[in-house]
Amino acid sequence: MRLDLTALLEGRASSQEWDFTYTPDADGPLLPDDIRLTEPIAAHVAVTAHYGYLALTADASCVYETECARCLDVVSRTLTVHAERIIETDAASGGGTQRDADYEDNLLTMENGTADAQDCLTEEILLNLPMYHLCREDCPGLCPRCGKKRAEGGCTCDAKKEIDPRLAILQKLLEKPEE
Repeated sequence: MRLDLTALLEGRASSQEWDFTYTPDADGPLLPDDIRLTEPIAAHVAVTAHYGYLALTADASCVYETECARCLDVVSRTLTVHAERIIETDAASGGGTQRDADYEDNLLTMENGTADAQDCLTEEILLNLPMYHLCREDCPGLCPRCGKKRAEGGCTCDAKKEIDPRLAILQKLLEKPEE
């Protein structure tokens, strides 16, 4: 969603707030393939005018589904993120002065008196997603031999002790030599 900042730029307001929902665009930052949004991302954005620049603060939450990393059950989670960015006005741009990369990451570009907050919010969600998801902390996962869920029980693969064929040659080291 493009935020109309003309009231702030013209000095008619010192701050503005917006509430909106959105689904990430295909041309912006994309969520991983294993993350499925069950609802649009809900966002609350506030922009405050300061001398020469605008400060954006945003909160977003998304409800998503993915698979458990151990047992492949469906896991539903809610993620809430907070983002802060600086929107430079033409007066504060400094005429093309050099900036470091960390400063550039916190800038939001303004075009024709508007700024787009969706990409920065989607980026914050991407950065705050867990590396893997578990249905519960003590999820036992799947049996590596038969593929049955260990939480459901009934798997007798652990009772059978078979030696990996690649390591069978090492079994000879454990046997006592015959005299």
